[in-house]
Amino acid sequence: MPVILGGNTGIYLASLAPPAPSLLLDTYPNAAVAYSLRKLRTAYSGNCIRVRRSVDNAEQDIAFSGNDLDTASLLTFCGAGNGFVTTWYDQSGNANNSTQATAANQAQIVSSGNLILDPITNKITTTWTTDAYTLTNTITTVQLMYHYMVFNRTSNSSSAAGLSKSNNTFPTMLRWLATLGDMTTRLNSVIIHSTNTTTGSNLVTTLRDGSNVVKMFRNSIDLTTGTSSNIGATFDSWGNANASRNGGNYAELVHWNNDQEANRTGIETNVNTYWNAY
Repeated sequence: MPVILGGNTGIYLASLAPPAPSLLLDTYPNAAVAYSLRKLRTAYSGNCIRVRRSVDNAEQDIAFSGNDLDTASLLTFCGAGNGFVTTWYDQSGNANNSTQATAANQAQIVSSGNLILDPITNKITTTWTTDAYTLTNTITTVQLMYHYMVFNRTSNSSSAAGLSKSNNTFPTMLRWLATLGDMTTRLNSVIIHSTNTTTGSNLVTTLRDGSNVVKMFRNSIDLTTGTSSNIGATFDSWGNANASRNGGNYAELVHWNNDQEANRTGIETNVNTYWNAY
C-alpha cells in the first residue's frame, strides 16, 4: 500500500518493503578468504565460480543472480552433461582465488544436466571425492583465526578438510580423521579430537582465539576445547593436495585472520538462515 506524506499534500511514496537481510561479510568484514555458492558481500562484483563442462571441457565463469548462484546460466552452459568447479572466486576482496587445473580433482556441481543438491537441505552444493584446490596466495596466521565450512559429510570413511598445507598433513584447520571417524582440528603439532562421527548435513566451525585456546564447534555446539602452544600456521590449499583427500558436499568456506569469537553466534545464525544447515 502506498504511504501518504503530509496529510492532504498529495505526496505519495512507493510501498515500504522490509530491509533486505545483511550479507555475511557486510556484517562481519575483513575475512582473509571467502568461497561460497551464495553472495557474501554486497560490494563484491566478481563471479562466483568458474565451471568446466564435460561435453567439450570448455570453461565459463558463473556469476550471481541477486545473492544466489546463477543456476540458470550454469545449467545452460553445462547442457545435458556434467559440470565441475575449476575456480572458487574469493569474495573477501583479497583476490585469493582457489583453483584446480586437474580434472580428476575438481568438485562436481552438475550431474547429467541437473544441479547437485544437498540430500537433506535440498540446497545447491558440490560433491568432492579426491578433490583439492590451491590458493592464489599463501595465508599465514599468527595468533588469531576463525574458520568455518558448510558441508555434508557423506560417510565415516571419508576425509574432509578445510584450509590445509599442501605438502603434508598439517597444519590442517579442520578435517575428519578417516581411520577413527573423528572430527579433528590440527594446527602444527596440536591435535584436537571430537568423537562425534555423525554423517549428514553439517555446519562446522573451528575457532582459535588469542589466548592459546583451540575450540571446535559443530552446528553451534561446543564439541571440544584444548590448549595450543602454536604460534601460527600457514595454509596454501582448500583440502590437501597430497595426503588428505576430501569426501562430501561443500557449499561454503570462510576464514578470518582475526578473532571472531564474539561474533560466532551471529555468524552461525547468518549461515544457518541461508543454508538450513542444522
